[in-house]
Amino acid sequence: MSKLLSRTSIQFLLAVLMFLSVTVLADRYLRAFRVDLTEGGLYTLTEGTETLLAETQDSVSMEFYFSRTLATPYPQLLNYGKRVEDMLRAFSVASSGQITLSIIDPKPFSEEEDDAVAAGLKGIPMGDGSVFYLGLKVANDLDGEAIIPFFTEERENFLEYDLVKLLVSLGNENKKTLALLTSLPMQFGAGGAQAALSGQGQPYVIYQQLQEFFDVSMLAADFTTLPDSTDVLMVVHPPVLTDDQLFAIDQFVLSGGRALVFLDPHSEAMDPRAVTPQASNLGPLLKAWGAEMPEGMVVGDASLAQRVQVGGYGPDSIKDYLFWLGIKKDFLSAVDIVAGSVDNLNLASSGVLLPVEGASTRFDPLVSTSAVAMLYDAQRATGQPDPDALLGDFVADGNSYALVARLTGATKTAFPEKAEAGITDGTINIVVGADVDLFEDRFWVQLQELLGQRIVVPLAGNGSFILNLADHISGSDSLLELRGRGVMKRPFGVVDRLRKNAEAKYLAEERILQERLQVAEQRIAELEAQQPEGSTVFSSEQEAEIDSFRDQLLETRKELRTVNRNLHEEIDGLGKLLAFINIAFVPIIIVLFVLLRLFIRRRRAAV
Repeated sequence: MSKLLSRTSIQFLLAVLMFLSVTVLADRYLRAFRVDLTEGGLYTLTEGTETLLAETQDSVSMEFYFSRTLATPYPQLLNYGKRVEDMLRAFSVASSGQITLSIIDPKPFSEEEDDAVAAGLKGIPMGDGSVFYLGLKVANDLDGEAIIPFFTEERENFLEYDLVKLLVSLGNENKKTLALLTSLPMQFGAGGAQAALSGQGQPYVIYQQLQEFFDVSMLAADFTTLPDSTDVLMVVHPPVLTDDQLFAIDQFVLSGGRALVFLDPHSEAMDPRAVTPQASNLGPLLKAWGAEMPEGMVVGDASLAQRVQVGGYGPDSIKDYLFWLGIKKDFLSAVDIVAGSVDNLNLASSGVLLPVEGASTRFDPLVSTSAVAMLYDAQRATGQPDPDALLGDFVADGNSYALVARLTGATKTAFPEKAEAGITDGTINIVVGADVDLFEDRFWVQLQELLGQRIVVPLAGNGSFILNLADHISGSDSLLELRGRGVMKRPFGVVDRLRKNAEAKYLAEERILQERLQVAEQRIAELEAQQPEGSTVFSSEQEAEIDSFRDQLLETRKELRTVNRNLHEEIDGLGKLLAFINIAFVPIIIVLFVLLRLFIRRRRAAV
């Protein structure tokens, strides 16, 4: 029996050593291979990424500078660095050898650190004078180079997209041409050219993203023709156009040209303080294409209204603002390849689109309101609208309105009188929207500065939506699936409940002690205020009472520290228990199960 137990102990030890060895080897050599059991495959490369990597013809080298040694005392930094490294390894594997990856730990004052600096990477100074690096340098065999100066955790949701964008920009020598006609300050940001020159403004994020994938050509307000090289025409809140200019657009679309058109009954991006609606239109073109936008009308939606703060603080200052719409997934077309790839959009003071009765074209809504909607006079959206007044006048009309629609099919020119000078009919493929404020940064992104780098953190899918439309309508959809995807952070419900129970247990006691502390401090202040005028001493009774309350004060503070310490210890203990369960519990159960099977088998053999 003792021999059997001794043999079992040796087998158990060998099993533990084997498990640890496999864990270490897997962490070192198999990190790019994984089984993704998360909902939606959050840690699996998208099909578009895998296709792009599999079709990569150029040899690409990736140098990932990750200060792993410096990150060791900081679990959050270390884990995020490993997350980036895992993604890069997955890219390398999916490329079938076309992408080679080097992992570099740039020690302080080393040649590797000099290389990181020379490449243009940015580092975060640490407390001991060293610099932490978490950046990437990419180069191909055609001398193309690109970098990500620093991987910020705020961009974790878009890590895969940022890496693919980097690779696409590396080999994107022949960009398609996008002709942009707009009266919005998309090139310069709020304040226009003068603000940009003085460093007070920056281009719209969407404009910069369009430049990364297209050769953007700005059309002057007095243009007479469209460039012959135009692959996509984008019209965003155009100025007032002449019939000749409208005819040029008409002919481009009828000849098979692809167009994205965004109009607005009132653009807040144009002038947030305007007292009259800042409207745009395309004359007879929209109706000829099979749609119309009711003039001077904006839509309010009680179901999709965003919550805004209106003066002051507190719950009473947070109100539903019917004109600012937070479009959810349910109101984005699930059957359209573009609209179905994003999860949400933010719009402001949007108009609506209606199909023209008897039109020969097909009208497919991409973005819609809920049925709890109503049309308002656009004048109500100017100045500083009162959310309560809008709600007071709200009566849902039961209609679900289209905000963005795709128009396809055969149609005729909007200028039959000019027919002899051009095309009279044709087949169109365009997208029309009734809001232009979705382009403005303040409605969909949060901008931050880090190490001289502008960090863009999307709050809605506006940028993805516009880029997807341009990519798809121009015939390129390699990044379509990817742009609409982000890593979703899901809360651990059981963990949150345990944490809240622990907090409730101790915070109730903490409140009692805080009240006792406040009473003691108040009583001491009252006694000290009773000191006779001109005297520097208290009576013996007063001194005794003050000493008693001071002792009580010290004791209460001591108990309060104990309560706080117990709270943190219980939460930390919970974290350690969960870590043990995640790391060791299941392997131990497996090992014990195997040993139990061996023990039973030997017992049976002995019998």
